[in-house]
This record gives sequence, structure tokens and C-alpha cells, in this order.
Amino acid sequence: MGLMGWCRAAAALACAAVLLIGVTGDTSSRAVTAAPVPLPLPAQRAVAASPAPLRIMPLGASSTVGGGSPATAGYRGPLQQALRSSGIAIDLVGSCKDGPPTVADRDHEGHGGWSLARLEPNVRGWVRAARPDVVLLHGGTNDLIQGTPAQVVAQRLDAVLADIDAESDAHVVVAGVWAPLTSRAAARAEFARLAAQVVAARAARGQSVTYVDTSSLLGPQHFTDGLHANAAGYRRIAAMWEGEIRSYLATRPPPH
Repeated sequence: MGLMGWCRAAAALACAAVLLIGVTGDTSSRAVTAAPVPLPLPAQRAVAASPAPLRIMPLGASSTVGGGSPATAGYRGPLQQALRSSGIAIDLVGSCKDGPPTVADRDHEGHGGWSLARLEPNVRGWVRAARPDVVLLHGGTNDLIQGTPAQVVAQRLDAVLADIDAESDAHVVVAGVWAPLTSRAAARAEFARLAAQVVAARAARGQSVTYVDTSSLLGPQHFTDGLHANAAGYRRIAAMWEGEIRSYLATRPPPH
């Protein structure tokens, strides 16, 4: 190899050395591969749980059954229509079931002719079995008709409320006697006064309960026989119950 060939070979080796140093010698310029960024998870669609229907127990005597207006099951038919029109899902509960096919839910705890004294021994079992959220209690009419003093009827009301409270956290709406009971007018008025006191005392002790004085709710035109309401009367009664239920729902504490 001549002198010129050796020079060319040396130059080539020098260039290769420079290139090698540029690739491996400067560690500060190495590219750093970043960790892969996790892709976002697919969005989860929020599914709102449908609220459970409000379990309502109509509790009482013949007016709870629907005496005077069997075609509407008393107030039970109009009440269902009103609440469902307002978007409130309900389930009537109780050990009895009757009424026309036009009434969607025919369950109740009405017992024709029964006094509070006769209802009371059964209340715990009925409430335990039905697990109501709301109890619509209308009682005392038959007790007064039988000549029971208003003070004793009020004590019976208190016993029924105590039984409900022992078995359930249900809200109770107590309606006063709406039949005129002209032969027992003084006792009826006294019972209305005492019933309000009974309910107030129970509410003060923590029971969820309200009282509605219904002594002027219905007029003579709202009765079929002076004792049982007609269809128009029961619509007024249903509106009263609906208002009380809506008030309760607007103020009850949220479920845990």
C-alpha cells in the first residue's frame, strides 16, 4: 500500500472513531422513553335506583273498607289516583283485600264495625306483617256510638299509637271523627280535643305522628246515611290524606 493509501485508511478510521464517540460517549443526550400514559377508563353510566313505593296502611273501620261508596272503595280509590297523578309510587298494605276491579290496589286494614278497643289487640301483628311507611288511622267512631266516654276513647287511641310505635317507625296520620254523630255531639267534640292532645304528647316523645281535626271536613251533602260518606265525601277525605302524605314526604329525613 502506498503512502496515499495509508493516509486514506487512517482518515477513515478517525471518522469512524468520531462517529462512535458521538453515539456512545455523551450519555447526557440519551433519549428517555416516557412511561405509557394509561388510557381513561370508559365512562360508567350512572344508574339511579328507583325509589321504592311508599307503603301505606289504611287502618280503621267501615269507612276504611269503603262503606257508603263501594264503587270507589271509599277513599282508597281516589287517593291512589291522586298520589299516582302526582308521581308518587305507592303500595297499599294490609291483611284485607276488597274493592272493585277499577281500584288498582285493594289492600287495606279496615274492619267494618270495629271499635278502637277491638282493633288494638291486633295492631302489632298487622303492622309487623305489613311493614308500612305510613299509617292512615281513622278510629273512634264506633267507640263513641257504643257510648264509650271520650276520655276512654282517647286512651284507646293512645294504646293503638303505642302499638304502632313499638313495631314500626311508620309515620301515622290520625284523622278525627268525620261523621256528625248528632246524638253524641258533645262526646265527639271532646274526643277531638283529647285526640289532639294524645297525638301532641306522642310527637313530643319522638313518634312520627300528626292529627287532623276532620269535624268540619264533610257537610250533610257528603253522606249516604249520616254515618258513611258518599263518593263526593270520600274524594274530600282522599284529598285530606293526600295533603298529609305530601307534607310528610316533603319533611321526612333522607333514608340512611
